[in-house]
Amino acid sequence: DRDAFARIEAAPVSLEAHVLAQIDTGFFGDDRRIALAFAEALEPSGWLGETVAEVAARCRVEEAEAAAVLEHLQRFDPPGLFARDLAECLTLQARDRDLLTWEMQTILGHLDLLAAGRFAELARLCDAEEADMRAALAVIRSFQPKPGESFASDRPPIQPPDLRVIRGPLGWEVELNRSQLPRLRVSAAGVADPAAQVWLARAESAARWLQRAVERRQSTLLRTAGCLIAHQTAFLEQGARQLLPLSMEEVAAELSLHPSTISRATAARLIETPRGLIPLRAFFSRSVTAEGPAAPQSQDALIALVGEIVAAEDRRKPLSDDAIVKRAREAGAVLARRTVTKYRETLGIPSSYERRQPERV
Repeated sequence: DRDAFARIEAAPVSLEAHVLAQIDTGFFGDDRRIALAFAEALEPSGWLGETVAEVAARCRVEEAEAAAVLEHLQRFDPPGLFARDLAECLTLQARDRDLLTWEMQTILGHLDLLAAGRFAELARLCDAEEADMRAALAVIRSFQPKPGESFASDRPPIQPPDLRVIRGPLGWEVELNRSQLPRLRVSAAGVADPAAQVWLARAESAARWLQRAVERRQSTLLRTAGCLIAHQTAFLEQGARQLLPLSMEEVAAELSLHPSTISRATAARLIETPRGLIPLRAFFSRSVTAEGPAAPQSQDALIALVGEIVAAEDRRKPLSDDAIVKRAREAGAVLARRTVTKYRETLGIPSSYERRQPERV
């Protein structure tokens, strides 16, 4: 049905898809494995969410080897991706435009002065005029502080699920949502015409090839979902606090597939669960350092823990981030204060000052 295909709109490219396409052509062997680990740590802003040391430890390689891969990744399009902070993000973009002069490096190293409008101090540091500093500010304002935000969100829109998970007689079972599966049909109109018969034979051959490709993709999706559910049964039954650390690399190794195959198979896929409609990628979670026998070991579980601690606080005396650190330690999870702040902001929870409710008289 040619008209049906014409009505299909191309899906906007996500940041992850854009990055993976560049990794596919730019890395091989161990470097590719490390690059995929960095891609997994990429935040929606386009900044890197883990340190080089953390990625190196996760990949079991030397930090210098991981740093070399990161240097290559930082030349990806758009400029500024994989930066570890604002200064580095802007520096990468200045380098891409051949604007990374000594003066520009000095300015980017003193963004606090620039933000405060202290142009005279910057001018002295750069041995230049204040007018030059204002001109540099105009250039910097043309940069994108969060280059990842120009891409479509990986969060899928409201749509029917691609998969369902149900409790069967032998435990949790995953099935495809058949109503969402594509159907192929080749019209047999005009088969009496010899030329049409030749075309029809070719079309049928192409349709069979496409059908096999679709079936392989469905099989990969079903196997991947089954593996995720097998690992995350406690999450289904008890909630986000029980989400275990699980990476795409681990699932790929278990299924004898490439991590990029797992990434493509799970992109924008939804699964219907007893806990509601969930993006399939929610079953992945990065491992973070925590201590104690009952400590959650995945980032998402720790984020959920922070949310639970705040939800249980006295609204008249909200907990500071330091107090949340202590409560988390009591629950068996050792977190740094900056980590608690990051998780709180991820949940959209304001500071303790903003959460404070006045006492009623």
